[in-house]
Amino acid sequence: MSKPRPPKRERTRAKLIAAGFRVLADRGDALTASDVAAEADVANGTFYNHFLDRDDFIATLARESLAAITVDSAEQTEGADPAWRFAVATTRVLQAAVQQPLWGRAVLRLSECPTPPHAAVQRHLREDLASGLSAGRFTHGDDPVTVDLVTGTLISALRRITTDVDAVDDQTIPAVVTRLLEAIGIDRAEAASLADSAGREHRTSTSEPT
Repeated sequence: MSKPRPPKRERTRAKLIAAGFRVLADRGDALTASDVAAEADVANGTFYNHFLDRDDFIATLARESLAAITVDSAEQTEGADPAWRFAVATTRVLQAAVQQPLWGRAVLRLSECPTPPHAAVQRHLREDLASGLSAGRFTHGDDPVTVDLVTGTLISALRRITTDVDAVDDQTIPAVVTRLLEAIGIDRAEAASLADSAGREHRTSTSEPT
């Protein structure tokens, strides 16, 4: 038995969000509500039936894509070494900001909200930290101080990346991931190896033809 189709309003909203990601990739900071409506093949008024304005729309993209990155990383590395899972997830979040600085800036703005977009990231992070500690891989688990240290460092790195994306080189993200792995108990040599491997995997996966 086939699943029932979602309501029309839900389908239209999903269509606008999908179009928004395409426009964001193409236009970046120049993204407008009209661009998104045209890409989704709907009237401009339809856009405003679902979102207050451009900023509200970008905030929605940030929330949904950050959650998607986290869930996708968790699913693809399920059952793997906790340190590898950590390296992959943090690399993907930081690389997303390099590829889409507007997205990164939206995440930073949202980080000050009562329910920040990184709440989903923190949930998976706590699970990985607890798993790593239990397995003897990490010396620090999902205590509040460690969670704050990791998320705080990620937010600071996002701010640095989005402030001057041209200054980001091939070693910027691996350096952040390496230091984070060291902070939770992985020795420097292994931390650097995991960070480099996660970076290479990300570059390979994003360069594959669709």
